[in-house]
Amino acid sequence: MKRYIELIDTFLLNFIKRFLLIYTITLIIMITAGCATAPRINIEEPTGEYVWPQQPEIPRIKLLGEWSSKEDFGKPNPLLTFLLGPEGRIKMRRATGVVTDSKGTIYATDAERAMIFVFDQEGKTLRFLGEGELSAPIGLAIDNTRGILFVSDSKLDQVLGLDKKSGRVIMTIGGKKDFKNPSGMVYDEERQRLYVSDTQNHVLKVFDKNGNFLMQIGKKGEEDGEFNYPSFLALDRSGRLYVVDSFNFRIQIFDPDGKFIKKFGRLGDSPGAFARPAGIGVDSDGNIYVIDTAFNNFQIFNFEGQLLLWVGEGGRKPGQFALPVGLFIDKDDRIYVADTFNYRVQVFQYLKQKQ
Repeated sequence: MKRYIELIDTFLLNFIKRFLLIYTITLIIMITAGCATAPRINIEEPTGEYVWPQQPEIPRIKLLGEWSSKEDFGKPNPLLTFLLGPEGRIKMRRATGVVTDSKGTIYATDAERAMIFVFDQEGKTLRFLGEGELSAPIGLAIDNTRGILFVSDSKLDQVLGLDKKSGRVIMTIGGKKDFKNPSGMVYDEERQRLYVSDTQNHVLKVFDKNGNFLMQIGKKGEEDGEFNYPSFLALDRSGRLYVVDSFNFRIQIFDPDGKFIKKFGRLGDSPGAFARPAGIGVDSDGNIYVIDTAFNNFQIFNFEGQLLLWVGEGGRKPGQFALPVGLFIDKDDRIYVADTFNYRVQVFQYLKQKQ
């Protein structure tokens, strides 16, 4: 009889534990079901202070939102916090580079924290890559086919290829003998090439998909095809390569094999000129976006180098910047800006004109 009672007690105890577990999980699901998947600011209509240019002109750029911490998926629910304890709030400190994958996941380097913030909009999670592997991450590039995230590290003088899900180091490119402060990168998925700015060696280096060296573009100088501290890179839909030639204060454009095509830009503090050019991107209409950290904005040019519009100014508010650095434009013409000392990535939308 005593053994029989013990068995009943054990059964009831396990039943109660399972019931409480299922109840808790169900309650959490009900509590969190309404969490937001979009950035905090979401301007649905292109009106008001979050469009450029201002109406009555036709808006061409619209602010969508910003990303900086886990709270951008929705603030922690008080009841959930009571049940599970306070959630850790890790916020960006120094965003430098940004890129997105084909699913819309945002990857942003944090040079101060020495890791990569990953805003997974599909999974509604913030996770981190490169912890313990990186020292001073700057630029990012993505190979969507293989799921590899390339990151340049200016202190290690290397480019690392990480599995974008696990963060495992798949490949290591270069070292102290090969790079001197690598910075901007871009990956050409059609040709399976990785372009890297070897900044203090004043050249670009090109590698195949497995990290094998293919060729070098340029040398130190001021002539066409030469560089003075090249930094950020971009590709257009035709595979043309755009290079921020930082201390020549210009943009140079090359074909995929490194043949010089054209250039534009000059040193100055007037619209259309550059003081400290940084991130660069190209939209689906071929418009070229260039960040200038000194102006706290990004300027938009056509292929001929004519200024079309500029967006932003110094400040902490939405659409303002504090020393922005990296820029990336995805296939849907969303513009991502690493707003460095506002500790965030701001997201804008290019508004195509209806044909």
